[in-house]
Amino acid sequence: RELSQTFGVSLSTAYEAVYEVVEALSIATPQIIKMPTEQEIINNASEFAKYGYPNVLGAIDGTAISVTVPASNKLDFFTRKYTTAINLTAVCNARKEFLAITVGFSEKCHDSHIFQCSTIGKTVMSGSIPRQYHLLGDAAYGQHVNVISPYPGENLSAAKTLHNNKHSSTRMAIERSFSDLKCRFLRLKHLSCDLSYANMIVAACCVLHNICVRNRDIDHNIQRYDNGNVILQFTNAETKRDAITRHLFVPTV
Repeated sequence: RELSQTFGVSLSTAYEAVYEVVEALSIATPQIIKMPTEQEIINNASEFAKYGYPNVLGAIDGTAISVTVPASNKLDFFTRKYTTAINLTAVCNARKEFLAITVGFSEKCHDSHIFQCSTIGKTVMSGSIPRQYHLLGDAAYGQHVNVISPYPGENLSAAKTLHNNKHSSTRMAIERSFSDLKCRFLRLKHLSCDLSYANMIVAACCVLHNICVRNRDIDHNIQRYDNGNVILQFTNAETKRDAITRHLFVPTV
């Protein structure tokens, strides 16, 4: 309605114009949002190293996008906050560009289920990502040689506490990415439209977000650090996490 009034066109014309742009952007998603090449993985790790955590490919998490859904589907998308929402799960790099997105699952779905069904989850499980590198996720994503989560429990050792602190500060990149996304595109505060169209809008906003980041609409002056890539000896996810902890922790004398 605002576009219709601003540009002096009918409401239907404004809607069709917006729909065509959203559709074009969502179709462009695979070209704009994609997993890094081997060299880009090395660069990502170097940029993430400013937080002190080695060999990071990206940070992963999910966020809720409020939507209006038909009464017949309301229970499927009802959240614990008494709203209806879809989930956007994404992986980002240190520049806060999205490397992978999955949108459309109900916010009621557990993060681990969404991850296992997503393209990035299937890529990780297939073993196609170099074993040296990993995503950082919270406990919901479990442990995998390419996905590292914090140590669980309380009263952890000093080394494990340090690991969790470094893990948390590094993984916050994805929270900042979501924050920038929603601040750039206030439409994502609430989507009142068909669910399939809502999914397209979210994907289109993620594409535009990446374009904004790459054109430095906000210059974050990302630096690279030589210690972003280290040689880690490991046989599984747990021993890999322990190796990282030993790399991070230097006991005081």
